[in-house]
Amino acid sequence: MQLDKNVIAEMDMSGKGGGEKKFALALKPGWVRASASLYDFLNVSNNDKLELKKQKNQQWFDGWKYHNLSPEDKQIIMLFVVHDGRHVEYVRSIPLGEMIEILLNNDEYNESGWTAEILEKEYNLKKIAPKRQSKLPIKVRKFIEKYENRFTLHYERV
Repeated sequence: MQLDKNVIAEMDMSGKGGGEKKFALALKPGWVRASASLYDFLNVSNNDKLELKKQKNQQWFDGWKYHNLSPEDKQIIMLFVVHDGRHVEYVRSIPLGEMIEILLNNDEYNESGWTAEILEKEYNLKKIAPKRQSKLPIKVRKFIEKYENRFTLHYERV
């Protein structure tokens, strides 16, 4: 995946919200905004899907979404845009399936609810009460640092 590093270097990530509009400018042609449960952008030329996670550190995830992922869902690119409150520090990505595999096989994350059983329970509860919310945390900086070799680096502020 190619990103416009000049756009990222000038990007102001301050403010609330997911930053999809801001970050869309850094995506090379072919990516369009999508409003899907598991991803924010779709590449019309190759059907790649991308979920943008813009955060200073702690990120909250809807656990129910990650139960019973299809092989195609597991290929979704999780793009982490880590910033200091204003400037992007780095951008790294990992396939969704690989990220979930790491989380479900680590006691540290299991204690925060990242287990197959909890994801299934959250999924079933969401079917009963669609407006219900429950979030599972990840300290993004620590997660990326610990599993750096599993991530692809796309940008790093100098």
